[in-house]
Amino acid sequence: MNSALAWPLPPLAAQLVIGLTLGMVAGAWHFLSLRWNWPLFATGKTVAALALQLARIALTCAVLLVLARIGALSLLAGMAGVLLARRFALRRYGGLS
Repeated sequence: MNSALAWPLPPLAAQLVIGLTLGMVAGAWHFLSLRWNWPLFATGKTVAALALQLARIALTCAVLLVLARIGALSLLAGMAGVLLARRFALRRYGGLS
């Protein structure tokens, strides 16, 4: 393995904090941007809606890929952050009680 491509893993606590923070930010963008996306589809602005949909998915995937490069715990914490953001979005806008 080329040592120029590998870097040392951050401490576990740092992986946890980085993952949870970035996961919540990416998740918040992912789920809250649905509020902008569905009206675009509903009003027939298909190109704009598909562009926003692609941006949502691409950003979430990019964040998770970066977290995977940081470490496994970071990726797991990032997914937990995405799920937390989903729960907050559903409570706020989706009718979860």
